[in-house]
Amino acid sequence: MRNLKIVAVVLVLLLGASFFSFSYISRSARTLTAQLGRVERSVQDGKWQEAGNELKTAQTSWEKTKYWWTILLNHQEIDNIDISMSRVQKYIETKGAVLSLGELSTLRMLVDHVSDNEAFNVRNIL
Repeated sequence: MRNLKIVAVVLVLLLGASFFSFSYISRSARTLTAQLGRVERSVQDGKWQEAGNELKTAQTSWEKTKYWWTILLNHQEIDNIDISMSRVQKYIETKGAVLSLGELSTLRMLVDHVSDNEAFNVRNIL
């Protein structure tokens, strides 16, 4: 009977930690996606200075988020986001609208993909 209680407590702790980590990943992904959306709108409007400032805000947010994501997630996903973030920065610095918008779209997809992969659903279990 004692072993059953221990197993139940461990199971509850694991489920709680899993829920907390998914909640954090989902919330931080939404925040980062919204920030990248603001960068995208600035690029579309040709406001390069504003786009650069918005990107710096997104990069600061990403650096804080990356610390915890590194603990919780596959590092390849994080590396892909880092690479894409660097590309966007250079494209905005050189005022390449087409390349900036394309890479911003990729970056948003990568961030959303992380959140989708961590969701508790049948596709991710099987």
